[in-house]
Amino acid sequence: MVPTGGLRREGITSSILSFMRSMDRDGLDVRVAAVYNNESDVLDELRLLGCDVVETPDRRSDTFGYVRFLISYMRRERIDVVHVHGSSSVMAIELRCAQLAGVRERIAHSHNTRSDDPRRDKMLRPFFRGSWTRALACGEDAGRWLFEDSPFEVLHNGFALEKYAFDAVRRDEVRLRLGFGDEPAVAFVGNINYVKNQSFLIDVFELLSRDVPGARLFIVGEGPDRSKIEGLIAEKGLADCVTITGRVSNVDEFLQAFDLMVLPSLFEGLPSVVLEWQAAGLPCLVSDVVTGECAVTPLVRFLSLRDGAAAWAACARDALAAAGGADARLDASRRALPALREHGFDIGEASKRLKTIYLGGE
Repeated sequence: MVPTGGLRREGITSSILSFMRSMDRDGLDVRVAAVYNNESDVLDELRLLGCDVVETPDRRSDTFGYVRFLISYMRRERIDVVHVHGSSSVMAIELRCAQLAGVRERIAHSHNTRSDDPRRDKMLRPFFRGSWTRALACGEDAGRWLFEDSPFEVLHNGFALEKYAFDAVRRDEVRLRLGFGDEPAVAFVGNINYVKNQSFLIDVFELLSRDVPGARLFIVGEGPDRSKIEGLIAEKGLADCVTITGRVSNVDEFLQAFDLMVLPSLFEGLPSVVLEWQAAGLPCLVSDVVTGECAVTPLVRFLSLRDGAAAWAACARDALAAAGGADARLDASRRALPALREHGFDIGEASKRLKTIYLGGE
């Protein structure tokens, strides 16, 4: 497996970890490339799961060295399958390396609906076409965007559904650990970067906090824009009611403590976090640029960023008022789990399908 964005606790890496935790790897020798910007705890977890971690030259700063290494490594090790995870035609680099190395099965896996580097994506599109033998996508929109008119298979980023089921006891325990009680809690989970649009989230929460005294905001994640967002929080005088937790390995526990989730992204593929939020019975406000495929239950409401922060704050206020107590949350979670399973988001079934693909099945 080659995750082109490196191995960090974010969407693609989380998907790889979920597959590796769930998959019966009997008959497989799985190696995961650490190409740049990797987090040591992720590498450690992959090794504990029985995967070989292959540390390569830096994909960005030493691209030629990276290419030479990949071709040499894949030839020497007689790699049968290369599975490249990414969000643009820049995956052509790894796929063409695999082709030159004689790899028989080259999988391109699309995880988004646009690229954060459109110039390079456009430049490499001709090189990308025809580089794969099999095309996978996390959702229909992500597949159509990257593979255009070519056929592809949707393989959802599944997860362990029951792990996220609502539990009132865990909710109280996590709230105690986070240092608050019955106050309404709004939250976001993911990378702190311009795509996820946390600056807009802070604007929304500033307005919401005026109408909902005692409200708290939790940003669960890490990223390059953290200092910028911390500065915005301080500037608006929100430091006492906004918490940035950094990355956590137990997101399922944190979700128990929250009342409303917000995802004001500028663009997305099929965000796994929205699925996890529904499994936990949480209402979700999501920007309308995100694919409708993530709305498996009525818990998801789509809003346009053009409507502005005031409209989002009003919807957040209404959602908090309508949330109900623990019984309502438990009921929402119980309804969501079978719906998510029916739509193909159970990691057990998804990992079985991926293993079949690796072994050459149709």
